[in-house]
Amino acid sequence: MTRFTKELGLMSLALVLGCGDSTSDGGAEANSAGSETADESGSASSNEGSDQDGGDGDSGDGDGDPGDGDGDPGDGDGDPGDGDGDTGDGDGDTGDGDGDTGDGDGDTGDGDGDTGDGDGDTGDGDVDACAKVDFLFVIDNSISMLPEQDALTAAFPGFISAIENSLDTDDHILVTDTDLSGWCTPGNCANPNNLHETCEGPNGYACTMEVEECDITLGAGVVEPAGQGASNMFCDPFGGNRYIIEAEPDKSSMFDCMAHVGLAGFPTERPIDAIVQAVSEPLNAPNGCNDGWLRDDAILVVTFISDDDGNNEVNSPQEAFDAVLAAKGGDLDRIVTLGLTPGDDNNCSFTPGAGDHWVEFIDKFGDQGLHGPSCDDDYVPFFQSAVDVIVQACQANPM
Repeated sequence: MTRFTKELGLMSLALVLGCGDSTSDGGAEANSAGSETADESGSASSNEGSDQDGGDGDSGDGDGDPGDGDGDPGDGDGDPGDGDGDTGDGDGDTGDGDGDTGDGDGDTGDGDGDTGDGDGDTGDGDVDACAKVDFLFVIDNSISMLPEQDALTAAFPGFISAIENSLDTDDHILVTDTDLSGWCTPGNCANPNNLHETCEGPNGYACTMEVEECDITLGAGVVEPAGQGASNMFCDPFGGNRYIIEAEPDKSSMFDCMAHVGLAGFPTERPIDAIVQAVSEPLNAPNGCNDGWLRDDAILVVTFISDDDGNNEVNSPQEAFDAVLAAKGGDLDRIVTLGLTPGDDNNCSFTPGAGDHWVEFIDKFGDQGLHGPSCDDDYVPFFQSAVDVIVQACQANPM
């Protein structure tokens, strides 16, 4: 708002009768619908590498002049008027007594200095938006993926904070990896002389942890990442699920634990297959590995990350798209898909056609599909763009 300030200079009138005096006056003023379990028991070796106012100015009544004590006719100051030599209300100004036009506060408006409804905002209140968001993160756990996992966990706090600052939603966050169990199966761990380096020996966490069926089920939430580069601990999410819920005391720390899925996975990465399994009915049914994670009335946000050059997927991009769409009751507007992979639009691979199948999958989601390079050191800009897409999808589907 603009505050107007007036400064009026007052000219004094002097009538000299014997001795002179003067007066002065001034005033201012923001395609696989079931579950898969691992059965690998052999050992192998990896072939994959690393891919901010007034007086009168007179003396009193003892000055030797006739009259009221100042030698002047009138009201005692030698001037006609109200006693200050001026016309008006006594402050040398026109108006209401404060030197300003308006309602007494120097501003136009409703008395708070702002335009709007009294809350400092324009509009008629909060924009309606969705109430729930289900996040799925599918993370390649092959030997070359430590930089990508570090970049993801570094970007996540700002990402989830931006979501929470933009939307008032109840979030579910599930993290899974891209193969069944990786190199460190019980059978492999029983052969220390031929055990893959990412298992960190037969006494390493990956070989000594107690393995449950959901730990070796493709698409199931990862709560105990093991092997080289992994958290090597039970993450223990609040509520006892295999995913993070809204009541989780520290979402960022819990995500950091889950998302460091490690490097002990096979070099036959299958993120699309993992997505299909994660949203499948068996895994989300009562007593399923992901029981309660996927909700009919929530926006689904799928994020997958891989640096693989090849295509090891069982599901085609179309089959995977159909499975995800079916999981959301055919409502495409309620799905956002984000992929950080190689592709023709980046320099993450020199292999012709690398990542084309993943880009094809992402493109099927239209404006709600976003692709970025997995080889970037910093994922923050990508997820900043993703926030806008998610917020728009949420506001377009209020619940």
